[in-house]
Amino acid sequence: MRKVYLLGSAVGAIAAVAVASPAMAQDMATQTEAEREAELSETEGVPGGLNTIIVTAQRRAESLQDAAIPIDALSSEKLTRAGIESANDLGRISPSLGVNPGGGPLTSLFIRGVGALTVNPLQDSGVAQNYDGVYLGRASSAAGQNFYDMERVEVLKGPQGTLYGRNATGGVLNYIPMKPQVGEFSGYLQAEYGNFDKIGVQGAVNVPLTDGMAVRLAASHQSRDGYNDDGTSDLEATSVRAQMLMEPTDRLSLRFGFDYTSVGGKGSTGSLLGFFSNTPGQQTEFTPTGIDIDSGACSAASNAFRVQTFQGPSFALLPPISCDDLFQDLSYGGLQTELTYELDAGTITIIPAWREYSQDYTFVGPGFAPAPTQESGEQFSIEARFASDFDGPVNGVFGLYYFEEEVDFAANFYQVAVAPIQNWTNGGDSWAAFAQVTFDVTDQFRINVGGRYTEDNKFVRGDDFAFLTICPLEVPPFPGAPFTIPDFAGCAAQNYPAVLPPTTDPQVYIDSLIAGGFIPPGSTINDGFYPLINGSAGFIVDGGAGQGLTSEDSWKEPTYRVGVEYDLTPDSLLYATYERGYRAGGVELAAVGAGGGLSFDPEFIDAFTIGSKNRFLGDTLQVNIEGFYWEYKGQQITYFSTIDDAPNFGTANGDSTIKGIDLDVLWAATPTTTLGVKFQYLDAKLDQLTLVSDPGTGRFGCENVGVVSGLQTFECAGTELLYSPEIALDLALEQVFVLGNFDLTFFADASYRSEQQTDLSFTPQTVSDEYITANFQLTLEPADALWSISAFVNNAFDERYLVNTNVGSSGAFYGEHNPPRTYGVRAKIDF
Repeated sequence: MRKVYLLGSAVGAIAAVAVASPAMAQDMATQTEAEREAELSETEGVPGGLNTIIVTAQRRAESLQDAAIPIDALSSEKLTRAGIESANDLGRISPSLGVNPGGGPLTSLFIRGVGALTVNPLQDSGVAQNYDGVYLGRASSAAGQNFYDMERVEVLKGPQGTLYGRNATGGVLNYIPMKPQVGEFSGYLQAEYGNFDKIGVQGAVNVPLTDGMAVRLAASHQSRDGYNDDGTSDLEATSVRAQMLMEPTDRLSLRFGFDYTSVGGKGSTGSLLGFFSNTPGQQTEFTPTGIDIDSGACSAASNAFRVQTFQGPSFALLPPISCDDLFQDLSYGGLQTELTYELDAGTITIIPAWREYSQDYTFVGPGFAPAPTQESGEQFSIEARFASDFDGPVNGVFGLYYFEEEVDFAANFYQVAVAPIQNWTNGGDSWAAFAQVTFDVTDQFRINVGGRYTEDNKFVRGDDFAFLTICPLEVPPFPGAPFTIPDFAGCAAQNYPAVLPPTTDPQVYIDSLIAGGFIPPGSTINDGFYPLINGSAGFIVDGGAGQGLTSEDSWKEPTYRVGVEYDLTPDSLLYATYERGYRAGGVELAAVGAGGGLSFDPEFIDAFTIGSKNRFLGDTLQVNIEGFYWEYKGQQITYFSTIDDAPNFGTANGDSTIKGIDLDVLWAATPTTTLGVKFQYLDAKLDQLTLVSDPGTGRFGCENVGVVSGLQTFECAGTELLYSPEIALDLALEQVFVLGNFDLTFFADASYRSEQQTDLSFTPQTVSDEYITANFQLTLEPADALWSISAFVNNAFDERYLVNTNVGSSGAFYGEHNPPRTYGVRAKIDF
């Protein structure tokens, strides 16, 4: 009932203003105000009409309505109005886009259920991200996107295998900053203050240097207290950007860019919401803790439950989590050049770019307390394109692309009595050649064909140690020897090193255990098994077999597309396309695991689309509709289980079918009233997926088919893909009241999402319930729009829903929710 009330309130508010506003405006109107209304409508490009939005999604500038692909485009103003302050908020900008904020830089993106829980750099994202035309190799780079001084953000829905290449099976996000303007001195300054002591400051200045040279400088800083009671889920981010544009001739353009972002604070965490049973055969039985969803991972309430939880097989109690141990120190930066040369026959574009990042943070999950991670990497890429402009009926985009990266990774997936330490270097290179050509059969009918050939090479080399405290009845003579667990009281009475040092250096573990008097002096990481000095238990490190591991593999794949376009009228486009998407295979550090091995295969999507883009009623009504059918083969699914009595993070391959309808309507009902509707129906289900674990340890909500080849086996066919709500609906209203020489603009939007799965355990507890949210903003600005003052409230009805869940080997269940109600004021000055 509460959801029905919220939806009624949100939609009712929008409808009431929509109906009342014309009369209100008429009552207040004077001749000056009427003139102002006419002036306002003229600024939209067509009297009383809608804006023309220019996009570059197909590697050339064109109208959004002329681009024969499904795409959402949002301006900097719309991003600010929607309260988008970090990558975790991106799920609010498109019904097709889902976001998993995994803590620290571990944000994962999904489009129509296609994506990946990218928790380490051995995994590629299924949704490609591009900053200013440069592909970002690591999914974690989303954490480095601070949304300020942006020209727009483009969301390309569906595989983009031809123009964007690998790792764009779900689609593409293009982050496009404002560029320098020659001969123009301009800029802006914006400040914001809100609850949770939110402070946001951003600005930019465009300075002409000579007739053919200009620079643009921009910066942003955002900070606020944590949404959780323990201070976690906070925000602290600072970004700077500098660009120089040189136009020595009418044909030649050079643009140099630099950007840097620093992210700090404690980072986002969930709250300990409950426990799953560890009784064999009953692992999906759930007991809630009853603590508040905003408690936080290191709160007193969460710790009160943790210290009563046993971590097997040591039977040691979990220690509390200290908030002092939670932090994130993240930085992202890069340099790039864009060279553009205009020929009579077309345009040559060359973009060399270098980027680096550093991520030092702790990860908190169900059994992690906390897990330290240090990761750093750099990438180099260069893309060269030629976009033809021939007089004849054939034109296209032709290009070459090269990319290479190297990443250093050190992590301790610290689970108190279990501590897998992985230290490695991974990377590789990729090159591709591509072309996309359009044939104008007639003035109204076009055929579009494209192809891309890609070669990928990947490697990983490093060490994998697994530290484990055990409570055996008899001390095993060697690592991995069979043992039995005695009665609980006997284990609990032993003296175990339950709290191991949270370090990424394996020798530090050994030295710490020696210093604590737990294991014999002189022990090394190669000894394997260490009898405890105080007690009959033991300590195992599977270190000798995990040192000096190396894996490498390569793949060669073509991707292609075929499309037809037909102009029903000058303002109505009908199109149909087929496109093949490809996500590169990967390498792993060990050859064991569920569906795992030293490498895993690529995944593919065959996407069929039919759509239409239209403008009606004198360019005041826009109706875009698309139907899609995707066949998803070899889907890379990396999940947590227990294999050979040790935690395992293996990769399985599944198949899925994805189909649905996408509708986007924008209506300029009057020169001062604009209404918007975005709707998506989505049917995204697994056709085949097999998950496995040690017998009696699997905790999956899929069908348990018993023990197969020594492993408990679960068949997950028919399960919905992650972050794929069946119904997604966004409503928006913008109403301008003309008050003499001032405009008062009211903006409201409401979003509905049906329930959606958030975790690969596929349990009912990891399902995010349906929800409705609403945001409101009121802005006052003069007719010349040189300044503005806004008051806003986001998530006005304080609707809360799960955005991320984690289930640990101890059965602990953590969940993170969307931000609560936030509100504040914002002021902006343009010059």
